[in-house]
Amino acid sequence: MDPVLGFIGLGTMGLPMSGHLARAGYRVLGYDPSAAALAAAVEQGIMACDDAAAMRQGAQVVFSCLPSQKIVRATVDAQLATMQPGGAIVDCGTISPQLAGELEQDAARRGIGFLDALLSGAGAGAQAATLSIMVGGEAALFGRMQPLLALMGKHIFHLGPAGGGQTAKLCQSLILVSTLSGVMESIALRLAIGIEPQRLLDVMETCLAPTRVMDVLVKPKFDGRVPFDHTTDGLTMICKDITLVRELAERVGPHLPVGSHIQSLYAQAVASGHGHQDLLAWYELIEQGVFEAG
Repeated sequence: MDPVLGFIGLGTMGLPMSGHLARAGYRVLGYDPSAAALAAAVEQGIMACDDAAAMRQGAQVVFSCLPSQKIVRATVDAQLATMQPGGAIVDCGTISPQLAGELEQDAARRGIGFLDALLSGAGAGAQAATLSIMVGGEAALFGRMQPLLALMGKHIFHLGPAGGGQTAKLCQSLILVSTLSGVMESIALRLAIGIEPQRLLDVMETCLAPTRVMDVLVKPKFDGRVPFDHTTDGLTMICKDITLVRELAERVGPHLPVGSHIQSLYAQAVASGHGHQDLLAWYELIEQGVFEAG
């Protein structure tokens, strides 16, 4: 008999991911504090729950896509207090590898499995079920969860014990923000010189440029397919990720000069009140002098 699935966090990533599970024939219970998100989930075939406790009591496997370490910690603690032994938690939020290991140990003491299953591919990948999913945790549990993960992603990787998925995601975040920051500075430089945006993107496509970043994030914004959105908290979220990168590097040893500097810039952007803007606002912040040399 198929397990009843739960999904906490029905935002940009969680809503389409849970929808894929429902369309595959699973009974999916969903919870999000946003009434609008719950209404959208119902349209995807998900059974909306009034609170997370009701959802947890009806589900044997619970996925979560949550925005901060504090919320992940509190949510997992609440799950462990009510979930029956033999259940499983699959957390997709970016947290520290150390915390992921602690959560797995806490879950194991209650007879509950825990995987950290990190996502790359942005909202477009979640919609198309083409995400890369980086998983840490016990191999047998990964084997049980892999068919479910394959409904939401295209490339599924098991990366060893708990925290392995987190470490891979943080490495990806370091590459992403380094690359994207360079692309945004190039666009700001282009604006100062006067080259048309599309011409610059055309040139970059023929060079040793980051095609995935260009295809998924940059081009859809500048050719008008996707509007600029200053309500996503995109800079706040990526600042959280790159701060976790810096903290991990400081804990395990290697100094990352580029990563550390970029983290300080993202922290500066958020502290200056721009955390609500999406990642493609970076070049606008450059134009506004947010990062004036000092």
